[in-house]
Amino acid sequence: MIPKPDQLEVISHMKSGDLAKTPYPVLLHALAVHRLSVILEIERKQLRKRISIEDGVPVDCRSNLLQDTLGQFMVARGDITEEQCQLSFSKSITRDQLMGEVLISEGLITASELFKTLQQHLAKKLLDGFTWRSGSFQVLSELGQVESSLKVKPAQLVVTGISKLASAEEVEEAARDLAGSKLVLHPSPHCRLDEIRLSGEQRKVAELLQGGKRLEELVAEAKVPRERVARLLYALAVIGTVIPEEWLPKDVAKARVSTSTTQQIAPVTPLPKVEAADELGNALMEKYLRYRKQDPFDLLDIPTDAKPRAIELSYLEFSRKFAPWRFQAAGLENLVEKAQDLFIAGGRAFGELTDPERRNSLIARRQNLIADRQGQQANGRDQFAIQTDLLDSDVQFKKGQALMLAGNHKEALEQLEFAYDCDPQNGLYRAELAYCRYLREPDFAARKSLQELAEALRIDPNCGLAVYYTGKIHADLGNADEAETFLRQSIKMMTPDRRPIEALKDLAAQKQVTAKPGRRSF
Repeated sequence: MIPKPDQLEVISHMKSGDLAKTPYPVLLHALAVHRLSVILEIERKQLRKRISIEDGVPVDCRSNLLQDTLGQFMVARGDITEEQCQLSFSKSITRDQLMGEVLISEGLITASELFKTLQQHLAKKLLDGFTWRSGSFQVLSELGQVESSLKVKPAQLVVTGISKLASAEEVEEAARDLAGSKLVLHPSPHCRLDEIRLSGEQRKVAELLQGGKRLEELVAEAKVPRERVARLLYALAVIGTVIPEEWLPKDVAKARVSTSTTQQIAPVTPLPKVEAADELGNALMEKYLRYRKQDPFDLLDIPTDAKPRAIELSYLEFSRKFAPWRFQAAGLENLVEKAQDLFIAGGRAFGELTDPERRNSLIARRQNLIADRQGQQANGRDQFAIQTDLLDSDVQFKKGQALMLAGNHKEALEQLEFAYDCDPQNGLYRAELAYCRYLREPDFAARKSLQELAEALRIDPNCGLAVYYTGKIHADLGNADEAETFLRQSIKMMTPDRRPIEALKDLAAQKQVTAKPGRRSF
């Protein structure tokens, strides 16, 4: 679905709906265009995600998946061990601290590294939704106080999500809708090209759009595979940066020598890096991660009985410490915006603390919170109790593998499908599911399984298991040359796993026997 402005207006007012009719990327873009502050809940089968959106920007995402917890995310990436994860989680409960704060205090990560990890963690949770072809959504207006200091640019999220995770069928459908039109850059888009990070290949395509091109012309001139060109155009069309020329108002179409022909494309250059040991940057990030959870007393680090002069001195010290120009002068341009947020927050806190009525109200709220917490403890209810109802995709994946080895492909398929539903960005889950589907119906599922394995490799190019299974299927089909190519490639990718080596030996043995009458086709 490529939405027009009037459709975005309608979608922005929807309170619930079907993701098959109102796709996730379109829904995100509609909320961004109209700068809504809402909670977006999406649900499919047993999976649920609750996304906090402030002024159209996703700032938080909670789900009922175990791998969506920060600790498991970091374990999966190799940032910490499972033992460090469990120990840090236990300490976060006993100390009444967030796990990230415990990781910093234990020296397992710096504040700057934690912020980057949290941003990537949030993006990963949000990107999962781009694989949902079905499900339901609800839009709740009671966002409440936002404690997260994270932000994911919605336009960049849509471009990344579609480029990486949209299904081949979805992309081809969009390509058919766009194929007959001359595509142009919108003269006044919600998000300009220079605000989007593109790969070198994507930039090459986008540069050709400056004068307006058709899909097939872009493919020919950019010398980029049609499927990848179509993905980019689909993504840019969803966010309204690229539109069919006939969508332009007539007066604009006639005089289209506007900003649409002079849009710049964001260069592929890394953001300035801050050294992990940089004291200035880490001090800012440590504060930035917590500032939206703190009231004015905690933000300026003063007691509730502080005198006016003590409040002034604390505010002056806070302002000096987080003055944006200080970070500009230090060459930490990538932290200037965060310093600005803190600097403004400090000013607001000072204003509240120097107003007697507002200050008294703050003190009353703090006392109520303390009383509530003490009441929960007295009633034996621990608000930090470990959740035991999170869905664990890894458990289902291992069950599926065991059933697969036992030859029970039907039940294995159910377990592997559940694991894949929970973590659709996991190449191993995709590959195992595709091969199990083939083993269950080898005479009918070969083509579909090979397509699914190719998709697993597109999303995760380092997935050796997908390469190995592709070789195995080609060997079964009698495609010896293709099988050998994939199996040799998988040997390097799966070391020290010996399965590709054994499969290659079996293939060599097959070549020595009498050739079959012909290849199986599919």
